[in-house]
Amino acid sequence: MALVAADREAMFSNQEPISKAIGLEEAMARAVKYNLQERLALMEKLAEENVLDLQHFDMLPKVAANAGWTTRDSESASSSKSVSTGAQSLESSTSQDKSVSTADLSVSWNILDFGIGYFGSKAQANNILAAEERRRSVVADIIQKVRSAYWDAVTAQQLQPVVKATLQEAYDALEKAKQTEKERLIAPLDALKYQKSLLEMISRLETLEGDLSASKARLAALMNLPPATRYQLVEEKVLPTSLHYSLEDLEAMAMVNRPEINEEAYRARNVALDTRSALMRLLPGASLFVGSHYSSNSYLANNDWADAGVQVSWNLLNVFSYSDIKRLGETKQSVADLRRQALRMAVLTQVNIAWQQYSQANNQFERTSELLRVQNAILKQTSGAYQNNAQSLVERVRMTTESVLATRSRDRSFAQMQNAYGAIFQAAGLDPLPEQVADHSVETLTQAISAQSRLLDEGQVADLSSLPASQLASLNVPVDTNLLRPVVNQVNKNINAQDAWQSLGSLQEVQMKDYTYQ
Repeated sequence: MALVAADREAMFSNQEPISKAIGLEEAMARAVKYNLQERLALMEKLAEENVLDLQHFDMLPKVAANAGWTTRDSESASSSKSVSTGAQSLESSTSQDKSVSTADLSVSWNILDFGIGYFGSKAQANNILAAEERRRSVVADIIQKVRSAYWDAVTAQQLQPVVKATLQEAYDALEKAKQTEKERLIAPLDALKYQKSLLEMISRLETLEGDLSASKARLAALMNLPPATRYQLVEEKVLPTSLHYSLEDLEAMAMVNRPEINEEAYRARNVALDTRSALMRLLPGASLFVGSHYSSNSYLANNDWADAGVQVSWNLLNVFSYSDIKRLGETKQSVADLRRQALRMAVLTQVNIAWQQYSQANNQFERTSELLRVQNAILKQTSGAYQNNAQSLVERVRMTTESVLATRSRDRSFAQMQNAYGAIFQAAGLDPLPEQVADHSVETLTQAISAQSRLLDEGQVADLSSLPASQLASLNVPVDTNLLRPVVNQVNKNINAQDAWQSLGSLQEVQMKDYTYQ
C-alpha cells in the first residue's frame, strides 16, 4: 500500500492548480507538461545523454595508480652454477630487502580503442537525436489526442444542460402518462404505447448523458488530472475550418519534417558508423604508455624512475574477416535504404489519407449542420403546435430528443473535422509546439502553442522556399506518388463517417508495424 500511495503522489504532484476555464491551448500545454507518456520520453532522452557522457571517457587515456607493501620471513637469496661444470659459481646472495614498499603511476593510451570509442560516441550522439525525434512524435501524438478529446468534451459541456432539461421533461411526461393510464383517460393500449415511446427516448437521453460525462474524464486523463477533478472548459463556437496548404506542399514538408523519417536517418548513420568501427578493429593496436615508479628496496641504485614505450599487437587472422565485414555493412546499408524508402511511402500515404479524411469530415460537418437546422425548425413548429394543443406531449418530447441527438451528431462531426484538421499537420510533421520556449510553465507553453497554432492556421509554418538546399535535395526520393492513389481510394471507401483520427491510426504505429518492419 505504501508503494501505491507513493506512486499516486508522484503521478499528480507538483502540478499548477486550475484557476480558470481551460482552453484548447492550455489543455495541450498541461498534457505536454504533465502527461506521463511525455515524461517517459524525456527520461529516455536524458538516459541517452548520460550514455553519451560515459562514451566520451572511452576515448581518454587510462591512468593507473598502484601502491603496495610486501614482506617475507627470510631473505630472498639465490645462487648460480656453471653450465659447463655444474659447480656452484657464486655464493648465495640477495638484492631485495625483506620488506619492500612500491608505488606506480602510469598513463596508457590505445590508439585503436580511441578510434572505436570515437565511432561509439558519434553513434550515441545520433541516438540522442533519435530520442529527440521520438519525443517529438510523442508530443505530436499527445497533442492530437488532446485536440480530439477537447472538442468532444467542450461540445459535450455545452450540450449537457439541454440534455438534463430534456430528460426532466421526459420524466415529467412519463409520470403524466402513467397517471393517465391509472385514470383511464385514454385507451390502455394507447397509454402503454406512449409510455414505451417515452422510455425509449429516456434511455437514449440517459445514454447520451453518460457519454457526455465521460468526455471530460477522457480529457482529464490526458492532462494527467486526478480522477473526478471538476473543471470547466472555455465555451467555443462551432465554426468550419480552412486549410492553407496544398497537398503537394504537405507531402514535401512531410519528407523533411516527420520525426520518424529523421529518426530513421540517424539509424542509417549508425549503420555506417558500426561498419567503420568493425573495420577499424581489424587494424593493429598500438598502445603508448608512460609511467613513474618508486621502490623502497635499498639494493636499488635508483629508488624512483620513469619509463615510456610503445607496444603494437595485431591478430593476423582478423584479415580474413575483412570481406565478410564489408559485405555485412553493405547489406545493412541496403536494408536501411529500403526501410527509409518504405517509411517515406508510408508517410506519403498517411498525408494523402489525412487530406482525404479532412475533406470528408468537412462535408459531413456541413450535412449534420444542415440537418440540425432542419430539426430545430421542426422542433419550433412542434412547440407551437403543442402550445395550441394540436400535438401530444409525447410528440413534443420526441422532437426535443431528436433535436438533442441531432445537435450531438453535429458536434461529433465538428470534433471529427477538428481531429482531421490536426491529423493533417501531424502527418506533415508540422509541430504544434515551437522548438524553443522561454520556460516550461503552463502559461508559457499555452502562449507558445497558441502562437504556433496561429501560424499553422495561416499557412506560415515550414515554407518550402526557406528550407536549406540540402533538405530540399532530400525530397527527391524514388517513390511514385501515383501508386498511392488506388490505395487512398480503397481506404476512403471504408472510412464513411468514422472518427477521422481513429481511421488513420497512430502515425507512429503505422510506421513501425504496417510499413517499415514487416
